[in-house]
Amino acid sequence: MTATPARRTQAERREATTTALLDATAACLAETGYAATSTAAACARAGVSQGALFRHFPTRQALLVATAEHVARRNVEEFRASVGSDVTTVDAVADVLAHLRRAVLSPANQTWRELLVAARADAGLRAALLPARESLQEQMLAVAGDLWRGHLPPDDLAAVLSIVVNVLDGLAFSALDPDPAAPPGRTVERALRLLAEMIVSRYEQEQS
Repeated sequence: MTATPARRTQAERREATTTALLDATAACLAETGYAATSTAAACARAGVSQGALFRHFPTRQALLVATAEHVARRNVEEFRASVGSDVTTVDAVADVLAHLRRAVLSPANQTWRELLVAARADAGLRAALLPARESLQEQMLAVAGDLWRGHLPPDDLAAVLSIVVNVLDGLAFSALDPDPAAPPGRTVERALRLLAEMIVSRYEQEQS
């Protein structure tokens, strides 16, 4: 006899629908940009009706902000899973920075770039994104603390994270080709190596 597949609960169906919509919205933002990412486009890509979408997200803005939160949470989780805990050498720190660079340049992270640019001219979107931005900052500080606590004092920890984020975000905004291997990839790799050397030299100053 063939076993009858277990029916999903209402909560599981709801989660599957919202995840499909968030993934679809992130893909639309990456491929076609903010202006073209309508609720209709997200629904078509997710295979979900607009009626179903509005049961979960009452407005387009709510969908976009939830997508930013979804992408941030997933990126942080994937980053935590991809890096080790021993970051005491230049090679190890350079490897961490390379992982971060790949995350920042990923198609999914284009969600944040599109929304942040749009928010410059949209006060409502800017205000709606603020809690998501603050949450992402807290998550990143927690990751930085796990990596560098004990090596750097708290003030330096936040400052180092600010330098890393601003360098990588600047590269992401200026890069015409998001491929980390594309020009000026080697120059960037050298820049990240220099940054890793600075971080480790700071370790040594604190321990001396």
